[in-house]
Amino acid sequence: MSGTRLSDDDKSVTNYDQNLEKLNGLNLQEGNEISEQDKCTPTLDYLQSIVEELYSFNKNSLENNTEKVSYNKEILNEKIKHVLTLMKTNEEAAVAENKAQYFFLLGKTWSVSQPVNEECINVLSKAVKLNPTHLDAWNSLGECLVHLKRFSEAKYCFLASLKHGKCKVILRNLSIIMREAQLLTSENVKENLNAGIEYAKEAVELDTNDGESWAILGNAYLSLFFRRQEDKLLRQSINSFEKALKDPIASKNADLHFNRGVALKYGEIYTDALLSFEQASILDPMWTTAKETLEDLIKYLTSTQTLYQRKGQVKSKRLQQMTESLNSSFLGLYNNKIKTMKGHVMLEHIPLSKLQTGFNANKVVCGRVVCVVYNQEPVPYTFCLVDKDLSCVVVSVYNLAQGRGPIIGDAVAIPEPYLTNIDAKYRKQTFQYPSIRVNLPLTMVVNKKNVSAECVSQPQFLSKQF
Repeated sequence: MSGTRLSDDDKSVTNYDQNLEKLNGLNLQEGNEISEQDKCTPTLDYLQSIVEELYSFNKNSLENNTEKVSYNKEILNEKIKHVLTLMKTNEEAAVAENKAQYFFLLGKTWSVSQPVNEECINVLSKAVKLNPTHLDAWNSLGECLVHLKRFSEAKYCFLASLKHGKCKVILRNLSIIMREAQLLTSENVKENLNAGIEYAKEAVELDTNDGESWAILGNAYLSLFFRRQEDKLLRQSINSFEKALKDPIASKNADLHFNRGVALKYGEIYTDALLSFEQASILDPMWTTAKETLEDLIKYLTSTQTLYQRKGQVKSKRLQQMTESLNSSFLGLYNNKIKTMKGHVMLEHIPLSKLQTGFNANKVVCGRVVCVVYNQEPVPYTFCLVDKDLSCVVVSVYNLAQGRGPIIGDAVAIPEPYLTNIDAKYRKQTFQYPSIRVNLPLTMVVNKKNVSAECVSQPQFLSKQF
């Protein structure tokens, strides 16, 4: 795109700048001044209306993509050809009115057809070259580059547009692309994810009633939560999703309900999570992921409750044999004083039956794994733990590498356990059991040894792109 010779478009920009300087030097009366915004553009107004109709048709076709109303790609292609013909027919008049706007509308028309072609990129590039302040053109160009997986170029477009003004759509897109896996490295991941949150916040500030902006902010918080495992980030994500649902338009978006369900599931707020996945599958019946996630979560909760109630379906005699050898040595490093921010502390070994709901400071529990709960997703890794008193509790371990969790018969010690009493309802089903949540696997002791760093793995949150 660089070179010493001026293309026709470069010359147009140069001539435009020269003419603008001449006009600025003249003492014209105010009544004779006509801004670009106030110019009469009947041809472009007409073309813009048909492009908007094309977009509406495509959007409605996608939203109604159910088993009863099939998406007819042939009709869409015919409409695109028709609009392109009208564009060509009216090109001379439209260019005379505003060349940059004409190329923008032409590019928008091409962008409806997937996959995006180079013609689309070329005309949108011309639009921003002719008018660098055209935010919609910058945004369309960036979105098209995203579809082509040219993420670095797309990021440049979104950032370049900010020099000429702020737009909530562009800020939202910037928030999304800052989380793109191909742009993340071990050096910039924290910086990029934080930037994604800030761009989403700016979008919300421009319009606090826009549910889509709130949804993007919720996604940004959720992405950072998966990296840092801070409960505050998860709460901020859920709160953002709740505000997004107050927007009647955003509340009809299946992605919003699904992503909210993911956040609620990680927060173990299972009743609301189930309802969110159900709503996502209702809004988009052809989206199998939403339906399968709902079904998998129901199976997981059902299996967990059943195995807890039956103590892994292990007979009493066998349970006694498994647990009778448990003693203080299985606490591993917690059998001695451990160093904390408050100094050296000796954790008190207590039976599972003595656990209090919430955080059990300065306490440690120990038991044998009697079963592992099957879960379609690797997170959380869930098992039932039985102690020497034959009390049982469910343990959900997050951030554990696949295939690295404790197995049946292993002795597990958990320091300062956080206990939650799960009480979820869905339709006619009820799920109730006590659960210890472990966010940091490295704190566990398995068979008298610390869990090694190679057993830890962070899950990723991948939301849909534009």
